[in-house]
Amino acid sequence: MRVSEISKRYAKALLAVAKQKGIHSQVFAELQTLVQSFAADASVKNYFENPMVSSDQKIAAVKAALSGKGVSEEVVNTLVLLAEKNRMDILSQMAVAFRDLLDIEEGVTRGVVRSAQPLTAEAQKEIEQKINKVLNKKIVLTYEQDSKLLGGVVASVGGWTFDDSIDTHLKKLNEELNRRAN
Repeated sequence: MRVSEISKRYAKALLAVAKQKGIHSQVFAELQTLVQSFAADASVKNYFENPMVSSDQKIAAVKAALSGKGVSEEVVNTLVLLAEKNRMDILSQMAVAFRDLLDIEEGVTRGVVRSAQPLTAEAQKEIEQKINKVLNKKIVLTYEQDSKLLGGVVASVGGWTFDDSIDTHLKKLNEELNRRAN
């Protein structure tokens, strides 16, 4: 997802306030939950993107929906500001920017592991340990199933690609056989 500069600015401001109060992890979790809620209900998204709905109505809706729900004051205030400026459409981008900034501060590198079949928890742990050993960083991996792979795994982490797929092994074997045949 491409993240706009304005999303980064909102995320940076929210992170600064959240870090000051020591609630940055909580704020990130709340943002994730809100993004999922907005994505799950098209009518909510349509309401906040509707130019016929005034900023005051949007602000009232945000306050009514979140008051007493355990959402931090910082997140509520940020959503009120987004509603006031008619920028609720950047919420998901802002959440991504917040995560990226938080990852930088905490030294976390994110990556995606694709496999032909779902991986067991034990296999996931083994992959994380191997990549962690090579990169010597804290990593957070997301696992996806890729029907295009014959077998094995391909991990893309922080600009690195770890390819242990059957496709790659077959290509290498083919190259080796062609070299020996010539």
